[in-house]
Amino acid sequence: MVRLSDGELTTGPGMPGRGAWLCAGSLRCLAVGKRKGAFARALRAPVSSAAVDRLGVLLGWDGAEARE
Repeated sequence: MVRLSDGELTTGPGMPGRGAWLCAGSLRCLAVGKRKGAFARALRAPVSSAAVDRLGVLLGWDGAEARE
């Protein structure tokens, strides 16, 4: 996944912006990363909770993983 210049997060090969790896197919990884602030650390830039939520929607995350 990458952080675009406007602060949004997205996925895709060859995307411009600061990138980081996210566990392939693991939507629970997204929830844990959000809770621990891992996105901002990995991307070395501010990442809003809303941007992580929008990435979750893009990946099909409905929030159920956060309860596990």
